[in-house]
Amino acid sequence: MLLKSLNVRVHTPTDFIPRGRGFYQLEEEALYFPVEYPGERPRFFSFLDSEFLSFHISRDGRLLFLDLTLPRRRWRVTRNFIAPETALLADIRFLDFRLGIKNPITFCDRSRQHLMFRFSEGPAEHNYYLAENLIAQIDTANHLVAIWARDIVDDLAGQEILSWRRTVRGMLVPGHPPISVPTPRM
Repeated sequence: MLLKSLNVRVHTPTDFIPRGRGFYQLEEEALYFPVEYPGERPRFFSFLDSEFLSFHISRDGRLLFLDLTLPRRRWRVTRNFIAPETALLADIRFLDFRLGIKNPITFCDRSRQHLMFRFSEGPAEHNYYLAENLIAQIDTANHLVAIWARDIVDDLAGQEILSWRRTVRGMLVPGHPPISVPTPRM
């Protein structure tokens, strides 16, 4: 069964943004976007899948990993790629599990380092950080309208993602200061 819309719950803002970064795996022609939480290691519980996009979700509905198997040569390049200028802190939880979703429309800038997944035509009312470098646009009924990924880096044989994870996990230990809100740029 395919969901008509992706439902989310927006909780009271947290005081940190989870770490996140997009890594385009050159040999696999796939985008991997891991999300790391300060002082925590939530485990995979379920998923939401389309033909080429998968959300890996924890038991409590937090996004852990985004996997796009659509090669970037098939991403739609948009000349006027304008990302949200601002986003708010929030604790976003996905409510649906183990269901299929429609393939989103993917748009990117000319460099293919910034990407937007469009899930519905409806207007977005709110922009929230899902993670650093990942912004969710939500409508008034708490449906996911779009996700914006920025600063995607090329990776060969998983070397960049491994290095990033080691760095982030070393930084996300109790007693270390939380990540501050980055200035949006896309």
